[in-house]
Amino acid sequence: MVKRAIALVLILFMVSSLTLPLSAAQEETPKYDLIIVRNDDLIDYIVAWPYAKMLGVPILPVDPKELDPGTLAQLQSYAQFGWSHVLIIGDSQAVSNEVQDELLNIGFVVERIGGAVRTETAAKLALHFYPNGAETVVVASSSDYGSALAAARWAMNYGDPLLLTQEDALSDSTANAIQKLNPDLVILIGAGMSKDVQKKIESLGYETYWVKENIEITVPKPEEGTNWVMVIAAVMLSLAVAVPVSLYYAKKRWAANKVPIEVLTEKERIVVRAILERGGIVKQEELPELTGYSRPTISRIIQELEKKELVTREKVGKTFIVKLTKEIVIRD
Repeated sequence: MVKRAIALVLILFMVSSLTLPLSAAQEETPKYDLIIVRNDDLIDYIVAWPYAKMLGVPILPVDPKELDPGTLAQLQSYAQFGWSHVLIIGDSQAVSNEVQDELLNIGFVVERIGGAVRTETAAKLALHFYPNGAETVVVASSSDYGSALAAARWAMNYGDPLLLTQEDALSDSTANAIQKLNPDLVILIGAGMSKDVQKKIESLGYETYWVKENIEITVPKPEEGTNWVMVIAAVMLSLAVAVPVSLYYAKKRWAANKVPIEVLTEKERIVVRAILERGGIVKQEELPELTGYSRPTISRIIQELEKKELVTREKVGKTFIVKLTKEIVIRD
């Protein structure tokens, strides 16, 4: 009897050890299969972008009032694929309850995250997807589409939550979200925001870094019969070219004493890390051995870092002493 009990315990232990990893994997499965946004305002698509990347799911822009036959057929095919969970971004003014009812009739499990205004929607999404907070938060103007998309790209690339705010003052919902996320650093993107936004964030006790390059985009006004899927595709294509260029030049502006290492090029990061390992000051002649780069390459990189006012060089004998002049923020 005792042997049987011991055998049963061992079997249960083996089964539990096999099923625990499976359960953990299931918990990591994306909660949603599809994100729905309105098709007549690009901002909701922009806000959804980082979270779609996080989940590995597509974004489907739809008519805010009702689903047209083509979209219905598309959604029905998704349901046949086994997709079951849909996230609607925006309140009932953004995507109507009629659209939600149609999704339910198809058989989807539907969840809606949205606020009365776009800043509130962005805040709710950030808190929903980052319930345990975040080390870095990205903030952009809710009315500057170019800067918002640049911020979304940053958030997507580095896995940071995206928040929007009014241009002239920090929105209450944004301030509350920042406090709940409790980041080490708040990155502001775009030149359109007032300095009061930055001052308010800093008054809450958070460090900021501002990428102030102005990023402009003209969003077409809706016309009768406009194919919004094509409009959004065209705008996103143009932004795919414009945003990287804008961010490249934005990286050349250094208005703060603390600089996130992400805004440096890969080679610059390697050199900066090598300098940091030596306590922030190093002989230039030692950098080739520390980094694996040639002397001419090191010389070019140091010159670029000097232009960005990140390092200074002082001639000592036959070599230069390279010293960091700003604090580099590195996230583990």
